[in-house]
Amino acid sequence: MTQVPQTTTDYQSFLKLMTAQMKNQDPLAPLDATQFVTQLAQFSQVEQSVQMNERLDNLSTMLSSLSSQAGASMIGRSVETENYRMKLEDGSAEFRLRLDETPSEAVYRVKNAGGDVIREQSFVYEGEGQSIAWDGKDDNGIDQEDGLYTVEIEARNGDGDLIPGQTFMNHAITEVVQEGGATRLVLETGQELDVTADMRIF
Repeated sequence: MTQVPQTTTDYQSFLKLMTAQMKNQDPLAPLDATQFVTQLAQFSQVEQSVQMNERLDNLSTMLSSLSSQAGASMIGRSVETENYRMKLEDGSAEFRLRLDETPSEAVYRVKNAGGDVIREQSFVYEGEGQSIAWDGKDDNGIDQEDGLYTVEIEARNGDGDLIPGQTFMNHAITEVVQEGGATRLVLETGQELDVTADMRIF
């Protein structure tokens, strides 16, 4: 059963009341002209409100349709996300990084699903957009299983102060989910990314 919008119900009720009032008014004391004009103005406002709601509903439906089409077009493409987990596949993984300034010393640490550091490696920062490849081995040279890993950067300046930075990962988009008015991208890693988040689509 289709529910009638509240504004439409109010509009219909107002129309019925106004019609009944005009039919049953006292011929010897007709409705005051000023009051009648006021009620007509209220009638017009209610009518405009109904029309506005209908237009907003149509616009919402149109935007939802466009969002669905845009989301579907993203499936199969790659997205670069900030500070997400890194995927090790066939003994190889890669991430990109950015630091707020050139450090005197810098290391990256790879952590497994349990949060344990399995690899720590120093590197020379070459500027924004630098890519670093991990060979999938731990500090003892043992190959690690394919899966998801966390990578952290620790960089310090000449005074020993920490330098802020970010890491970026590339993942394929496998699914687009729309729920509760929000759109989320499901990545090949199983992670989900809100479509409004900062990202780069390839």
